[in-house]
Amino acid sequence: MSCTNGCSLNNSRRPFINVIELAINDIENEISSTAKRYINLINEYSKCANAVLSSDVLNGSIYERLKNKNQQQLTISLHTDGAPVTKIGAMSLWPVQATILEIPPPVRDHIGAVMVFGAWLGGIHPNRELLWNNIVEQIRLLYKNRIIIKLNDNTKIKFNVRVQFITFDLPALAHNCNIVQFNGYDACPFCKIHGFAIGTQIFYAYSPTPYPKKTDNDYIQLSTADLPRLGSNGIKGATPLTKIMLFPTQIVVDYMHLVCSGHFKTLIIYWNQLLLPDVFEQASNFLLSVTLPHSFKYQFMPLTQFTNWKTKMFRDFLLYVSPIFVIQFLPDELALHFLHYFIYIRVLHFYRNKDELYGIDQFFNHYYKYIAQHYGPKSELCTIHIHAHLLAQVQKHGCLSMTSCFPRESYIGNAVKWCKGKKYMLEQFITWYKIDRMLYPDNTLNITYLTRYQRFDDKYLNKSLVESLNEKFKKCFDKRQIHLNIKSIKLYVRFFRGTKTFHSLSYKRGGNAVSYWVSIKNNDCSTNHGICFGEVLYYFEIDNEYFVFLKLYKCINRNLRDGLSTVSVPQNLLDRLNQYYHFFHDKKFSYDIVPIDWIMNKVIRMAWIEQNTSVFTEVHLDWEHN
Repeated sequence: MSCTNGCSLNNSRRPFINVIELAINDIENEISSTAKRYINLINEYSKCANAVLSSDVLNGSIYERLKNKNQQQLTISLHTDGAPVTKIGAMSLWPVQATILEIPPPVRDHIGAVMVFGAWLGGIHPNRELLWNNIVEQIRLLYKNRIIIKLNDNTKIKFNVRVQFITFDLPALAHNCNIVQFNGYDACPFCKIHGFAIGTQIFYAYSPTPYPKKTDNDYIQLSTADLPRLGSNGIKGATPLTKIMLFPTQIVVDYMHLVCSGHFKTLIIYWNQLLLPDVFEQASNFLLSVTLPHSFKYQFMPLTQFTNWKTKMFRDFLLYVSPIFVIQFLPDELALHFLHYFIYIRVLHFYRNKDELYGIDQFFNHYYKYIAQHYGPKSELCTIHIHAHLLAQVQKHGCLSMTSCFPRESYIGNAVKWCKGKKYMLEQFITWYKIDRMLYPDNTLNITYLTRYQRFDDKYLNKSLVESLNEKFKKCFDKRQIHLNIKSIKLYVRFFRGTKTFHSLSYKRGGNAVSYWVSIKNNDCSTNHGICFGEVLYYFEIDNEYFVFLKLYKCINRNLRDGLSTVSVPQNLLDRLNQYYHFFHDKKFSYDIVPIDWIMNKVIRMAWIEQNTSVFTEVHLDWEHN
C-alpha cells in the first residue's frame, strides 16, 4: 500500500484492522442541493413554525438569536456517532450527519433530507482534528460568503448559513468536545460541579444552590491554558467545533441515551431487584396487556426480558405506561417519587405550549433531592445531574423529541447496510449515499398537507361487521332526527389528517396494533377534561360532510391519586398528571355519530386497579423515529 516516501509503512502490507479511512464532502453542495429539493417547505415553514409546532427548534431562544429578520437563513444541526460495520476487526463507521432545521419535521429526518458532511471508518474513535477541521473550515467559509441556491426556474436565493447545535451521546460528547468523560470529575459540560468519590466511582450529589455555569470563555481559555487537571473544570483541550459554535450553549445532550437507555433503564434494574419475582412477573403481564397503535411499529416485549429491549421500548414505556405501572406495582412512596421524574421528562419530550415549561424544574429538583434516599448514594451519577440542565436546553433548542438521536441512529442503521465485505467500505458508503440522494425527486409537500389535509381510505372494509351494526347506526340517525338514505352514504375504514393515521374496527388489516382507540373532543364531558375515550367503528361521508360512527365511553371522575392511598400527592403534581391521564368505565358506552373534526389523537388504553375501569393517555407525537 503506497504512502508518502517518509512513512515507515510505505509499500508495506497493512492488515485491514489497522486501516483508517476519512471522506469529507463538499458541504456547500450538500446544503444547496438539499435546500433546493425542499425549498417550498423551507420558505413556508420558516414563516409559520410557531403556529405549526411551538416546541420545535425554530421557536427556541438560540434560533431567535441566530435569526436575521432581513435575510433568509439555513440553520444546520450536526451529529456524529459510530456503528460497527464488521463482526471481525471492530471497524466502525462514523458519519457526520446534518439536517436543515427550516425543513419541518418529520420531513426533516427523512433519509432524502439528511446530509452527510463527512465520514470516518476505522477501528478506533475518530481523531477530532482530522474529522472536523475541514468540515469546520468549510462551514466558516459559508458563514462569511453565504450560500446561493439556484432554482429550476433560474431564480437565485441567497441564504445565511448558521449552525444551531451539535448533539451526541455522552461518550461521543466528551471525545468530540475534548472534555472529561461522564464517569470522571468535572464531567458536566454545562456547570462547574466537581463531583465526589465513593471508592473508585465519581458521584454528583444534589445541591439546592446551582453551581456556576461554564461559559464560552471557559472553553476557549481553559482549552489553551497549561493548567493542571483540577484547574481546568474538566476541559481537556481545544476542539475545532468552538470555531463555529458557542460552547456549552450549542451543545445538546440526547435524551435517547441519557434518559431512555440511560437512567430509566437503570431504574428498571433497581425495580427488578426490589420486587419479588412473582410480582415482577405480574408487572410483565400487565405490560403485555397494553396494545400500542400501529404507528409505533411494534408491541411491548415482556418486562422480564428488558435487557433485550430496544431503546424505543424504554422510551414508550416511560412516556405512556410508567405512571400506571409504578402505581400498581411499586410501594406508594417510591411511585410518588418516580412520578416527579415522569412529569419532568414527558413535558420536556413534547409540549404544545411554552407555558407548560413553567415551574417544571421543581419536579426534577424533588426527584434529584431524594433519589439517594430511595436508591442509595451511588444512584447520584453524573447522568442524573445532567438531567438538571435539560430544561435550559429545551428553552434554547426546543423539546427533547426535536433534538433526539432517534432519527440519527435510524439513519446510521440504514447506512451500514450499504457497506459490504471488508474492502472499500467507506467508498461504498459515500457512493451509495450519493446515488440514493440523486433518486429522490424535488419535494412537492406543503405545510397544510403535513398538518391538516384530510383524506380517507375505503379498502379492506369488514362488511359483515358493518352489517351487524346497521341497526345501531340507524338509531343514531333517528336520535338526530336525520333521514337516512343508505345508498347516499360512503363508508371508509381509515382516516388521515396530516401525518396522523387513524384506523377503525372495520379495517380488516389492522393486525395486532390498535389505532381505532381515539380521544374525542367533548366539551360536555362530566369530568371537564374536554376529551372522552372513543372506539371508532367506521368513518362515513354524507352530503360531502365526514363523520365517525363510534362507541363513546362514559368518563369517570378518578385520578392517579386514587391509587396512592398511603402518601399525599402534591396538588401541582396531580394537576400535571390530570392533563395526561383520564379514566372511563369499560362497560358503559353509547353508540354515537360525531363530526370527523372531533377526533383528536390516538390513545393508549391501560387497565386500572378498580374493576371495569380503564385509563387512557393521548399520543400527541406519533411520528418520532424508532
